[in-house]
Amino acid sequence: MQPRLDGKLVLLYTLLVLQVFIVIIYVATTPPSELTVSTTRTSVTFVRFEDTQTVLQESKLQRVDHKKFPIYETIKGEVVLKDVKTFTLFELYNQTICWKYGVDDEKMRSDEDLRKCICTQGWHGSDCGQPEVVWRAIMASKQNIKLTRRKTARRIIHTFFLNEYNTAIAEVIVEELYNVVDLFVICDFSNAEDNFHHKLLKGLLQQEQKKILYMNIATKVRKPLRVVSKYVWDRIKTVVRNLRDDDIYVTTEPEQILNSRALMFLKVYNGWPQPIGFRLRWSVYGFFWQHPLKTTITVGACTIGLMREAYQSNSIMLEQLEGDLSERDSLGLVIGDLNHYGGWYCYLCQTPANIIISLHNKVKSKEIQIEETIDVPFIEDLMGSGLWLDGKTNLLRVSKSRDLYFAPETILNSTWKYDWLVENFYAKLDYY
Repeated sequence: MQPRLDGKLVLLYTLLVLQVFIVIIYVATTPPSELTVSTTRTSVTFVRFEDTQTVLQESKLQRVDHKKFPIYETIKGEVVLKDVKTFTLFELYNQTICWKYGVDDEKMRSDEDLRKCICTQGWHGSDCGQPEVVWRAIMASKQNIKLTRRKTARRIIHTFFLNEYNTAIAEVIVEELYNVVDLFVICDFSNAEDNFHHKLLKGLLQQEQKKILYMNIATKVRKPLRVVSKYVWDRIKTVVRNLRDDDIYVTTEPEQILNSRALMFLKVYNGWPQPIGFRLRWSVYGFFWQHPLKTTITVGACTIGLMREAYQSNSIMLEQLEGDLSERDSLGLVIGDLNHYGGWYCYLCQTPANIIISLHNKVKSKEIQIEETIDVPFIEDLMGSGLWLDGKTNLLRVSKSRDLYFAPETILNSTWKYDWLVENFYAKLDYY
């Protein structure tokens, strides 16, 4: 019995020694407390006073850096517009110069006779630089228009106004025209907490903000349009350092999207008469409905030089004109007809709640007359049934697959993002 008891004691002592040995190894290999500071910033138990100061300074710098590089990066000071040489927009085939985006490159490279440009469908002119909508406008004007290519492209300044209830199309405008427009001037009448400025701060149009000059003009909301426009014009002259008389000034309403190809044409060529009017397709509630009787002509573009003369002579150059073709007499050129449009007017393309606000404002201003009670069910019924505001006129259903001018390319390329503008979520089941 005695030997067995001694063996147990030896085993116990051996285990005790092993535990002590393991503790010694752990203590010997554990780093000093000051080396743990870099990985344990939240604990101050083992941090010396000077290390705490370092942590506070680094934390302060991190906060400063975050404020230094916010998401909101729109133009805040002066801006210099870039110049683009037009030769970069044309392709040279031996001695033949053709518009890069309108020429049939494959046929040109396989054709031995390169004395003239071969245009793709939808492009015209000796150098294939006239999009269909512009070519038709020139033919319809019956003017002796002689176009010449510029060496340096004009710059375009595009101004449009917003309220808190009609900002939905603003994103489409900027995305659709970003590669053509050099400066967007977005004038916001809303001073609400969630206005367009707030959306920009949260990252809306983050990649495009470098071309956006945001102006809050809430204090001007009760001023006449002439006064507001003059205020915006004076601000533009102050911000843009290298404004030239042959640059182009464009203005539209918040739900109007101009044809990007037509604007590019104006930048590249000399010789077109001004001011330029754009006949817009009148979509309603979304691009899936079209008004059967309405289009709109917006006097949307002129040179900076003409704009300056207009203000000096106290004349309104840019105003909304509806339906009256006699207004063509006061325009140099109208781009767009009943089958080929100079852009889109997406009327009341908002949520039902925002449409209600918009309609109340239009009723107050006597722009429209509605006898029915304007509420969400009323709006949803109009949208679903395809009825105009009078509750009688049937809107035309538009096919995305068959209609060439269904919607801007930005919409067609991002239907997942703008599905509410492409699909009628309130449509009656018997329509399909």
